[in-house]
Amino acid sequence: MSTVKSNDKLSYGITILIFGVLFLLDKTGFLDKIPYGGNFISVGAFFLIAGIVFLATQPKKILGWIFLGVGVLLNADLFFGWMSDYSNLIVPIGLIIAGIAMVLTSKKKD
Repeated sequence: MSTVKSNDKLSYGITILIFGVLFLLDKTGFLDKIPYGGNFISVGAFFLIAGIVFLATQPKKILGWIFLGVGVLLNADLFFGWMSDYSNLIVPIGLIIAGIAMVLTSKKKD
């Protein structure tokens, strides 16, 4: 049990540390000098970073995969340039598919 709490503190601590460093770099203007540096300060980038950190530090990888998946979806226009016209539809369609899958696979009480 103490290992799980230790891993949780490590994961959250590293994630918060990285966000703090990125926020400081943004406020001091260093990110403006880096190509695509402005993309580091976005919700999608935060999910990507958290996903990578959680995958690297957690024994149970599910939360890391969820964070990474959400980050990729929110940054679909960066990862999949050909989808830039449809990137605003990806999240709603993904939510609909996830909802349908959950409804169809739910166990009904008798």
